[in-house]
Amino acid sequence: MRIEDQTGRNTNSGYGRVFNNNALGLLISKVQATVISNGSELERMILSQTNNIFDLEKFIASIEADDGIYPDGIYVCQKRVLKKSKYAVHGYEPDLLVFLVQKRRLCSVIELKDGDAFDTKKAEVEKEHLEHFTKEFGIKIPFTTQYYVCCFNQDDKEQIKIGFKNKLDEEHILTGRELCNLLQIDYEKIVKTRQADAESNLRYFLKELVKIKEVREELLKLL
Repeated sequence: MRIEDQTGRNTNSGYGRVFNNNALGLLISKVQATVISNGSELERMILSQTNNIFDLEKFIASIEADDGIYPDGIYVCQKRVLKKSKYAVHGYEPDLLVFLVQKRRLCSVIELKDGDAFDTKKAEVEKEHLEHFTKEFGIKIPFTTQYYVCCFNQDDKEQIKIGFKNKLDEEHILTGRELCNLLQIDYEKIVKTRQADAESNLRYFLKELVKIKEVREELLKLL
């Protein structure tokens, strides 16, 4: 996700008040918008490489009938598709449902995160929601169901566990690489695309920063 593609807040922005500079406030608000959008972009990048389920009820009915419409493989259902189905569990929808169709059918309930640090209350609630959803959803479908939290940009499971305030056991944690292995998609392709955006963001941020007269003057004093 690129900063230059964001709109940001040009007037009456809290960022502008922090610096007493609306131009700088706009730039910082565009950075924040990019951070928020990155999670959605990551999900879109993942879904672009997977077999997507567009009607969860038809998918489950087909699997139960064993009619061969869905051959062995990996199928992914996103939140908005789940919400439209009779399988939705009131109060919570995970980011992704990953179905493995083969002789032993598995469904992985995935909460996808860009970051890996949470406050204690949020970590506890997240785990409770995942456990409740997995139990209620699991009894409705012909799959063995399990849940995971994936912190895509953290390779160290212990760090994810610490970031989640030790509320999750390691067996319920996935790194980004592990998620991509589960989905049988290209982890390196996603990482390289996002790194290219990061390089573009650095150039754009610095270019826009020095356009601001007050910022340029302060920088010159420091050089």
